[in-house]
Amino acid sequence: MKNLILTLIFTLAFQFTNIIAQEKNESISNLVSTLKQKVLLNDDQTTSIEKVLTELVSKSKTVEDKNPLIQDAQKKVESYLDRKQKMKYDIIKNEWWKQVSALL
Repeated sequence: MKNLILTLIFTLAFQFTNIIAQEKNESISNLVSTLKQKVLLNDDQTTSIEKVLTELVSKSKTVEDKNPLIQDAQKKVESYLDRKQKMKYDIIKNEWWKQVSALL
């Protein structure tokens, strides 16, 4: 009976962890989609920025002070943008990064 209860608890915990991870991935996709629409990213930029955000979320789990990670991610994201995109990005970046920070 104890083994059955432990198995059930571990199964539920595993499912819960998967649900949370899936929600974060969907949130990342939504944030990148928003940026893509506002700044007019191409497919390569979209993929690269999605990787940066996924890396940021995974690294942020292990540190207390997330500011250096966020600043590094901002630099990486900005490095993928051309001059015209950067001008559009500058208009929305504060609000967009607030949404990114909310994921962490």
